[in-house]
Order: sequence, then C-alpha cells, then structure tokens
Amino acid sequence: MLPEPLACRERFNQHYHDFELLEKEGLFFALQRCVTVLPRYPHAQDSNKIAAVLLIIHSAQTSPRILLTKRNSRLKYHRGEISFPGGAFIKRDHSLCATAIRETREEIGVNIEKRDILGCLRSVRTLTSNFYIFPFVTIQDKFLRPKAFLSEVESILDAPLFDLLSTLQVDFEHRHMSENPLYNFIFNKHIVWGATAIILKQLWDCLYQ
Repeated sequence: MLPEPLACRERFNQHYHDFELLEKEGLFFALQRCVTVLPRYPHAQDSNKIAAVLLIIHSAQTSPRILLTKRNSRLKYHRGEISFPGGAFIKRDHSLCATAIRETREEIGVNIEKRDILGCLRSVRTLTSNFYIFPFVTIQDKFLRPKAFLSEVESILDAPLFDLLSTLQVDFEHRHMSENPLYNFIFNKHIVWGATAIILKQLWDCLYQ
C-alpha cells in the first residue's frame, strides 16, 4: 500500500524546517543521496538499445517544477506519450550524459552544461521498445525558455514537481507488461506511465521516503 503522498510531503517539509530552502538546497541534498556518478560510454554490444533523458527541475521565482514533453505522434517509438527530453545514444556522443544534453537541446532548445548535472538515477527499461534509459538530473535556478521542436516534440509540459508527484497511483492497466510494480501520474489530464512514471517514482521515493 502506498503511503499518503500529502502526509509524506508534510513530513518532508518539516524535516527541512523551511520550505523555501527546498527550492534548491533541500532538493539538492535529497537528490544527491539517490543519484550515482555519471555513467560512461556504454559497451558496444549494448549501444543499440541505450538512451538517456534529462530531468530538469527548475525553481526560478517559483516552487520546484519539472519539464516534461509530449512526443510527436509521428515518431517511431512512444509516439504521443509523455516523457522527459532525451533520446537514443549515438556513437559520436562522448558519454550518456552528452546524449541527454544533446537530445535536450535538439528537442526543447535548452542548453544544460555538464557541470550542472547532479548525477544519474537508476537505469530503467522501457515496457515496449526494450530501450535502457539512463535518467540524468539537473537543478536549475535560472529562468528557462524551452521551445518545442515539432519534428520530435508536440508540446512541453511545465509541471509543479510536488503536485505531480502527489498524483502517484498504481498502474493496473499495464501491469501485464512487467513483473515489477508499475505506476502512473497525472498532470493536466495527461497520464504519465511506463518508463517515465518509473523514473518519477524514483524521485517520489527519494523525496518522500
């Protein structure tokens, strides 16, 4: 049974005493416990099914928010789904981190420096395309101006982080697709499921447990 998200959020806020600190310092401290060092260039035999995404948490003059994208309906994989900016590793990328940064720039026009990458959450396998996704995390306190490049991204969703995480629920609809528990989240009537929801659940665990 899942803990009550709002109760967990209250305990989390009390732990830091000052909600304003949570906008960057508290989030940085909490997420630092959950990320690993940056993964290197993947093994050659694995590189055909490797991807990297970037979780961009930003808090310029607001409570923390996170950027998501709605994928173009004409794409080969995961068309029309809600995801993080990112994509497949290619050989000219120097690292998986470089993949996440490059794909983010190509999809939503946001330039993130490698020095601003906090680390990487656990890799996740997609439910349908069998990609292994490496989710990198950055926390930004500057005002971002993302722009959807329509060849890959239909629209950009800028979701309040805590409000999004508070919608966590078990995904019964797709439970036949995995032996592990599946979850979903909701933002503005968009259902976030699959690998993106599994990654968000890692954030939920990191902040609320």
